[in-house]
Amino acid sequence: MQRTILLAAVFSFLPPFLPAQPTSWEALANRILGIPKGAGHSSGTGLTEQRLRHLAQSYTVEEVEPNLLKVTHKETGLVRYVDITDHWFDFDNSPPDIQVIDLINADTSLYNWKYIRQQNILLVGGRIGYPMVIGDFNNNGKIDFAGVYKIPINTDIGQAGIVELQSDSTFVVNKVYQDTVIIPYALTDVNNNGLLELNISNPLFEVAGQGFTNYEQSHPDSYPNVRQFTHRTWEFAGQVGSETFTDLDNDMYIDVLYKGTDSTVQCCPQVFVAEYDPSVNNFVRRFGVIPFPDWRVSGFSVGDFDGDGFTEFATGSGASFSHVYIWENTGDDSYSQVYVDTMTTANAYMTAATNDIDGNGRGEFFIGGSAFYSGIPASRIYWFEATGNNTYEKVRSFFLWGTDVLGFTELFIYDVNSDGIDDLVFSFSFSIVILTWNNAAQQFDLFYYDWWENLNQEIHSINMYDVFNRGYPDLFVSIDDIGIAPRVKSFYYKFNSITGIEIPSNLPEDFHLAQNYPNPFNSGTNIPFYLPGQESISLEVYDITGKEVIRLIDNRGYTPGEHTIQWNATNNHGKEVSSGIYLYVLKAGARREVRKMLLIR
Repeated sequence: MQRTILLAAVFSFLPPFLPAQPTSWEALANRILGIPKGAGHSSGTGLTEQRLRHLAQSYTVEEVEPNLLKVTHKETGLVRYVDITDHWFDFDNSPPDIQVIDLINADTSLYNWKYIRQQNILLVGGRIGYPMVIGDFNNNGKIDFAGVYKIPINTDIGQAGIVELQSDSTFVVNKVYQDTVIIPYALTDVNNNGLLELNISNPLFEVAGQGFTNYEQSHPDSYPNVRQFTHRTWEFAGQVGSETFTDLDNDMYIDVLYKGTDSTVQCCPQVFVAEYDPSVNNFVRRFGVIPFPDWRVSGFSVGDFDGDGFTEFATGSGASFSHVYIWENTGDDSYSQVYVDTMTTANAYMTAATNDIDGNGRGEFFIGGSAFYSGIPASRIYWFEATGNNTYEKVRSFFLWGTDVLGFTELFIYDVNSDGIDDLVFSFSFSIVILTWNNAAQQFDLFYYDWWENLNQEIHSINMYDVFNRGYPDLFVSIDDIGIAPRVKSFYYKFNSITGIEIPSNLPEDFHLAQNYPNPFNSGTNIPFYLPGQESISLEVYDITGKEVIRLIDNRGYTPGEHTIQWNATNNHGKEVSSGIYLYVLKAGARREVRKMLLIR
């Protein structure tokens, strides 16, 4: 009774659930802005003929309200509402807590060398919102990748499959699930028996609705192959999404957090929590709520954001101006909304949590989306932190100019440079962006940026994983290809260690080469270093191919302490060098240390 009264009260304030009006991508082509041409985009993008063909083949589109599109992925049924309004923003007079990163004019060659595409591809891939699941599934010491397996170039659904990485960097298809399951979600051990389980989406063709099926290992050395149960997440035909497997209420039972609907409320998608119940060997729904005032949500960040010992989960909403919602666990299977606020961005479907990247003792979570701002397609991301128990603030925000508005963009968290600090990894339809936080400058640095030239291939998700234990994660890009079979595949990008120069692991702690400043720079920069004693040293600058550019110090004696050398961006012949990544190396006897710097003319 209480839930019925609550829902009735919510419905009286909800925006009308309007039927979508059918339209076509061709009809929308002249109303949707494209990405301006720039240094980083030789041909630009937008609703070109090739882009229209990909959109028409992969997505249906309906106009729910003026400039509000309902975009549905044909294969997965995933739905997002996309606002295509051109919002005004005065970039010339933006406040200092708003950073603008210009991808439109960025030179990708300054960044994309850090990962090198390998010849071998994976015949499985992640889908939008669902990156591949990676791990050693059968305990044989080799890394496995679970994803969608689909060879034909058509709109038929695929199958779930597992490929295994071999020592020669080839990938072998070891298992294809013959049931109707499609998209691997996550690895679990819900019954705590030590056997690995793989949870895979199930469209429930035999009954209406959506669900996922749990497969468990038959023994510790097998792949997850025994079908334990299927959990029905949605009673109607359509989409369900954002499944997140974790223990939200710290009771040792796995919960799954997701959005969907149920048979009692047919208005709007809801946020649900279901928990594994060993008495029925299945998940049982424990909590459901309609986000208010805007129910168009997607994606979750999870963590104890305010440090009170109770887990929170956050999500963002779509439409012209978005909302952020936070719910907190308040006891066993009990949750309460503790925070709601607005954001000056549309389509806020990207969200992820980080591990205190600025070192102030508080974790962060990020929420944002892609929209049009004063004629520029861009993503605006907000940084949130707790200021107290259940109180939060927007610390800052930043724009990424030149991102795709129509695609299903995603934000992931990885430690890309193995410094123990989380980094932001963005997957857009035709580009990948990695940002690292620069605490000294109090801004994000562009670590990696690459633009996808083949518009027949749309990026669906990415993974990063150190597959050979080399200390740095490699990059895996899952794409949907409407031009060349297989339709679903993943490309393997190996982390590029510096050519010709290796960083030794046995450097003394008191022999130190510091980061140059300013960095990036356009005319000159300072290179600091510290010596523990009287030393004869050399300081050399190389380009990324390992060719020496200039020798700033040539085997000269220096006293103990701190020193700084200036470089005016010229070579050994006094000529100015071009823009790019340069390496500077400090040598003292058998010891050496290497750092990178970026010159932008």
